[in-house]
Amino acid sequence: MYLVFDIGGSSTKYALIENEKIIKKDSAKSLPTMDEFIKLLEETVNKFVAEYDIEAIGFSSPGTVDSESFQVGGLTALGYLDERNFAKHIEDKFKIPVAIENDANCAALGEIYYKELEESLVCFVIIGSGIGGAVVKDREILRGLSLESGEFGYMLFNDYGKVKNLSTLGTLPNVARAIKEKYDLDLDTYTIFKNYLKKEEPCYSEVDKMFTYLAMGLYNIAYSINPEVIYIGGAISEDENFMTALKDKLKEEIFAGVSLKIRPVSFFNDNNLYGAYANIKLREERKKL
Repeated sequence: MYLVFDIGGSSTKYALIENEKIIKKDSAKSLPTMDEFIKLLEETVNKFVAEYDIEAIGFSSPGTVDSESFQVGGLTALGYLDERNFAKHIEDKFKIPVAIENDANCAALGEIYYKELEESLVCFVIIGSGIGGAVVKDREILRGLSLESGEFGYMLFNDYGKVKNLSTLGTLPNVARAIKEKYDLDLDTYTIFKNYLKKEEPCYSEVDKMFTYLAMGLYNIAYSINPEVIYIGGAISEDENFMTALKDKLKEEIFAGVSLKIRPVSFFNDNNLYGAYANIKLREERKKL
């Protein structure tokens, strides 16, 4: 059996995988410090190893991830992830093999491993607390010089005179923050999107602007990389209303003519968990060669 973790800005999900299927999963709210995060990992691993024979542990992590040294760097929703090599710590403490990969790359690996991608060139855009991404060519992830190929969330846009990145402009949690700042309304993302669907202001205008920036990002990817498909991942990809609204935005005149197909990832919010497992298995296969 395999234990896998998906570390996110709002929560850390974990799952037990047997015979290539999730048989048990849960989550814990994201913690504010590295010490608390390490404690959560240790307690969770302890709980599972006491009950199951864990062959390996996989991590899906935000940030720039060196899958050989296990080091995490770059800007992430959890600013402390670069303070300590937590994956190496878990491997050393429990004497169980560990594998770690960037979260968007894990979403891609889940698709590669389980779904036998037919297309030769595809991109992934993962939407959560921020935006991550991956580029896959012939079933291999393109990593780039500094392991940051496909980090589409860093694309810059002019937001009414202020330069901001796509992660800031293209996610519902950031829409919630904008609505709080502009209108002093403390609304959760579920309520904001529900009000958008009902065309209630100010939610409708703010979410519509979010979709415009997302469409601009996809448009830029389509013309700079020209993939056959762009897969949309994250929990929001499971919402048909979200996917329909994004597709409708791409039909607007300014985006006309772009060759662009988008579709949700196969396992929606579980793609990263399955990808963390796929990363373990693919690394095992490479070691046998």
